[in-house]
Amino acid sequence: MTKRIILGGLLAGLVMFIWGALSHTFLDLYASSVKSMPPDTEESVMARANPGLKSPGFYLFPGMEDHKSATPEQVKAWEDKYRKGPRGILVYQPEGTSPMGPPQLLRQLACDLVVGLLAALLLATASPLLSRFSARILFVMLLGALPWLTLSFPYWNWYGFPTDFTLVTLFDILLKFLFGGLVLAGIVKRPAA
Repeated sequence: MTKRIILGGLLAGLVMFIWGALSHTFLDLYASSVKSMPPDTEESVMARANPGLKSPGFYLFPGMEDHKSATPEQVKAWEDKYRKGPRGILVYQPEGTSPMGPPQLLRQLACDLVVGLLAALLLATASPLLSRFSARILFVMLLGALPWLTLSFPYWNWYGFPTDFTLVTLFDILLKFLFGGLVLAGIVKRPAA
């Protein structure tokens, strides 16, 4: 059974990686929900950001310098700015890099392989209860709902990530785990009685 778990996990991870490549490049699922700034706006924002932001980071605006020691007046002023808008997030990297370069692709492949192995291990653990092929696929798909519920939904709720982006992410993750689940359901089966 251990060989089936490892083989199934690695194959499922590879299928998940391939799905990710297809969904982001050829199918371009995120095209309608990820927008580019107009060139003049981007130039203006970057002209102000480059000298002001010295280190990479996840920046919220409007921001508060030191929220832990802020006075009630400072908190009120921040809340007023937040209510008035605009508000948003800037994920900032001061240095450039290749888009979708080999290091990024290899890290994603490694991550997907680990996810495939974990899904295989969890499916093997639950397999005595999952005799039907469809039940095993559904089990793996539901595993995919967990990261969406624990990350994507809170990012939508608290940070204002766009609804369309959040829903496309759910669709993408569920399909990723569906395809991984198809592989795993055929390899990691209920042990013979």
